[in-house]
Amino acid sequence: MADFRRWILALAVIALLAGAASAQVGVSAAGASANSALACVATAAGTPLLRPEGYTELLGDVVINCTGGPTPIVGSQIPTVNIVVQIQGAAAITSRYLSGNGGTTEALLLIDEPGSGLPSSASGPYGPKAAQIGCQYSTTATVNGQNPNCPAYVGLDTGVGGPAVAVNGIGSTVSAANVFQGKLKDNGENSVTFYSVPVLPPATAGLSRVFRITNIRVPAINAQSFSVLLSASPSTVLPISQTTITVGVVGPAMSAAVNSKPKINGSTIAGFLQCNKVGSPSLAATISYTEGFATGFKTRVVPGGSANGTNSVVNASYLAEQTNTGTGIGTSYAQNIPGGLYGGFAQNSESGFIFSASGFNTANTGSTAVNQTTGLADFGTRLEAIFYNVPSGLTLYVSTTSGTTTTSGTPGGTSALPFAVLVNTSAGGDDNPDSSAGNGGTAFAPVTSSTAGNDGLFATVISPNSSGTAYAEWEVVNSDPVTIDTLVFSVYIAYTPSAVSSSNPYGLPVIGNGLPPGAPTPTIQMLMSPYPNSTDFSVTDGSSFGTSPQPVPRFSGAVEGNQSGWLTISLCQTTLLYPYVSTLPGLDTGIAVANTTMDPFNGGTVAQTGSCTLYPYGVTQGATGTVAYAGGPIYGCDAGAAHVATPLPGVNCFGGPLGTNYISAGQVGTIDLLGSTATPGPLPNFNGYIFAICNFQYAHGYAAVTDQGIHYIFSSYLALEVNSNAGTQRPGALAGVENLIH
Repeated sequence: MADFRRWILALAVIALLAGAASAQVGVSAAGASANSALACVATAAGTPLLRPEGYTELLGDVVINCTGGPTPIVGSQIPTVNIVVQIQGAAAITSRYLSGNGGTTEALLLIDEPGSGLPSSASGPYGPKAAQIGCQYSTTATVNGQNPNCPAYVGLDTGVGGPAVAVNGIGSTVSAANVFQGKLKDNGENSVTFYSVPVLPPATAGLSRVFRITNIRVPAINAQSFSVLLSASPSTVLPISQTTITVGVVGPAMSAAVNSKPKINGSTIAGFLQCNKVGSPSLAATISYTEGFATGFKTRVVPGGSANGTNSVVNASYLAEQTNTGTGIGTSYAQNIPGGLYGGFAQNSESGFIFSASGFNTANTGSTAVNQTTGLADFGTRLEAIFYNVPSGLTLYVSTTSGTTTTSGTPGGTSALPFAVLVNTSAGGDDNPDSSAGNGGTAFAPVTSSTAGNDGLFATVISPNSSGTAYAEWEVVNSDPVTIDTLVFSVYIAYTPSAVSSSNPYGLPVIGNGLPPGAPTPTIQMLMSPYPNSTDFSVTDGSSFGTSPQPVPRFSGAVEGNQSGWLTISLCQTTLLYPYVSTLPGLDTGIAVANTTMDPFNGGTVAQTGSCTLYPYGVTQGATGTVAYAGGPIYGCDAGAAHVATPLPGVNCFGGPLGTNYISAGQVGTIDLLGSTATPGPLPNFNGYIFAICNFQYAHGYAAVTDQGIHYIFSSYLALEVNSNAGTQRPGALAGVENLIH
């Protein structure tokens, strides 16, 4: 079905371009007769959907088709014209600058579709049969902007009687230059100017002359559509009708989502607990990116085989991206056919028309030499996830590929299934192509790993920086041009509970100096966006070279998905309710808690150590009979000097037996709330109830209310175990109806 849809799309595009494809040198152009006036009509070769996040979105090509005109004189110099393209709706043009050529860019103008192989009556190497011959902009242009570097003269195709063709000298049989560089900003920030373009009237009935303008990039942020306004000087040399043309429409935005899917040992769980070791990569969540329209995810170059996709659809993008010099792209995997359809994948490429001729393929002068080819993007669409607040005791993994495969091998064949692979990036998420810290398109380096997550995908560790922030980037290497793709990646965690201490009383994977009592449980936030983004690079200007060249593509810093709290490592706690406690005159209450985490019936839960904090609710009665509400919490002894200046286990704080500050597995902790004259307890003259929050699972409580001195037992009971939102919440975070476990 995918293949069928792909070819339906290809046929639709072919139909759209049929007019441009048929109006070539030596091909019938209905309506034109010999010696008729020169007439030129401009049309859009296509109106692609543009991503609203994109700052380097490729507009559709503009095709100027000319017929008629006077019969040229063989041996005469062909008149030239300056063509100005102004983009309406764009604040600036972001086509990549070419180094050292006075503001020239990758934006190109091609004459007669050279190298396309389209049908032509030319018997020699002219028109569509000509090689692609570049004419560089001259910084020593003469008056009126004429370019002395590439004069063109009238010649004849293979002798007497052939149609007039453009040659590079009087009497020459070599085709004149047919690829011209555009220069930015000479007629405004949103303009590209092509200087000294020769205009040879077709003259002969049934023939046409075609000018194609390509590789114009714009920022699509805050826009709805883009049109070009064409002008030619002198207009008598190139009279253009229909000078305003729509060449791009902004489509829907990409979307992203996070789905929490905690899983251990192949089974889905409610959440992770800090007291349980997670020793191998265990699925914590999946993150998904969905393109806003069918061509939103783009590979670096179009799929290509030995025949550029005309005989087979082989997605060689994965292989071709392993070089940034054009090797393998300018030959076997060329994207250099004017208006090429490439098996329906034409709009699924970040690159435009790739031209690797000498002088157009330039190296920057930054700290890292980067050889960048005209029209060639630095990488395919990249999708980034940023993880914040990663605890230092937590190991974070991501899947090295999308989907459900366990390999990151070469995608492609005739499949159009979407596929992306994890790529190397610096700790700061830097993708500057001139930076030695990031890969920035200097090499396509997919990350591989032999570690497997518990959902079957290969996974690799991503290490956070000193601020607890980690980055992951996946590059699209395969996409379907006719369906809306969703790419899904897995996120895994592993950790070992830290030792319990006064600074880390809960045994959590620590963040910084540890978690004090009352601190929030560790969570990880995720920011998702297409990458690179505007927080790293200039976004509205041309992609200049120099010490800080701008990457292509690049995107806005708009957040596509921001998910907090999708991963929570909950404290192992038990909440106990003592429904009646009294230390009013003549009465005393003793409280006990048993830690049974080492019993044989708990399903293998590890032995845990912790203490209990008491939260009294009720009133206290003063010596004169005044009544006041009960005071604050009675912290466990393991809180140390932070809450209890001189902790006395069992006396002024709740601790273990024999003076220990913790209630270890297999032990029972106690406290006398009234105490004695010599060692007063923490809660005299109190009447009410108490919640005890114990920092371990399987806590069981007992209370005895007696007269002072325990002459007569007044009452004793077992504490009620309370399910306070799965038993993991602390006071202040309780929600909903109180639910007793028993």
